Amino acid sequence: MNWKPILPKIISSYQNGNHTVTIYSDGTKVKETIDPKADHFTYYTPESFDLKLTDYCDGGCSFCHENSTINGKHADLSKINDLMSRCKEGTEVAIGGGNALAHPNLVTFVYYLRSLGLIPSITVNQAHLKPYYEVLMDVKKARIAGIGISLTDPNNFEDFRIIDRLGDNAVIHVIAGVLKPSDYKALYGRKVLILGYKDFRRGHDNLSRHSDEIKKNIEQLKKDLPMLVDKCRAISFDCLGLEQIDPKTVLGMSDEEFAQIYQGDDYDMYDKDGNISVGTMFIDAVRMEVARSSTTPLEKRVPFTGKEYMSDLLSETCWVYSENNNEQTAEDEKAIFGLL
Repeated sequence: MNWKPILPKIISSYQNGNHTVTIYSDGTKVKETIDPKADHFTYYTPESFDLKLTDYCDGGCSFCHENSTINGKHADLSKINDLMSRCKEGTEVAIGGGNALAHPNLVTFVYYLRSLGLIPSITVNQAHLKPYYEVLMDVKKARIAGIGISLTDPNNFEDFRIIDRLGDNAVIHVIAGVLKPSDYKALYGRKVLILGYKDFRRGHDNLSRHSDEIKKNIEQLKKDLPMLVDKCRAISFDCLGLEQIDPKTVLGMSDEEFAQIYQGDDYDMYDKDGNISVGTMFIDAVRMEVARSSTTPLEKRVPFTGKEYMSDLLSETCWVYSENNNEQTAEDEKAIFGLL
């Protein structure tokens, strides 16, 4: 008998700018330019965005770049329902906070996003796994596509049993500069996302007090990255993490190898023809503001009503940032570590 391999199913396929996007049931995303000679992607609408649902959090993390507290407010999600309905099917929505699990309408909202054909994920703090366990299980039943867990206690084995129950789409989130070698063992055999350290709000205050330790941890992570790649199931980076850790150099990747997996920079906004060349943005549903990213200065954020089209908001975030920031880019964030 000849056995045929079981291939992952296509769960979404759409055109965006100069390329097509195909997303498979195992999480694989394939982007192909319509013109095979094109050497970059352009975008008409976001392919993904970060969505802040609440400013409430009782975690009190010293490096929190959102300044979330127990006095933080929840977003009125009814204000963004229309906006969500205008996203292309297959758009990825990364839900966060604050403590998004504390939002009273979170589960209903995840069901709503799924009904629109969107692909929601959520980031939660490890410290909230037990207190919000029932909510987390309800979110899983609502078919959340991915659950990111911000590592706070690598030795809490009860928490890791919960993480194991979340299934294959659980990803451990760690922050460059906060992650220490003594934490590594908790990452072995797991999917890991390395986030860059954000010099913003409480993160700025924490950096000013502990800059030597943070720099030391980043340099050590660079040295240990080849070992972690070998021991972890998968490792990925956000844009700031790529800048601070520079895995291309550390791992000795060729330009061609790196180009196959690099998704682009948050601040490389236009190509030479004026086409938008970024496919992400940040939506703060609490303050009803959009921006290039969660670390965009407050004066470069754009208010919105929820009645707009996503393509207009993407265009607006790029225009406002470029107009007010001609020479400054994300390199300012690298400079704090002396990485330039």
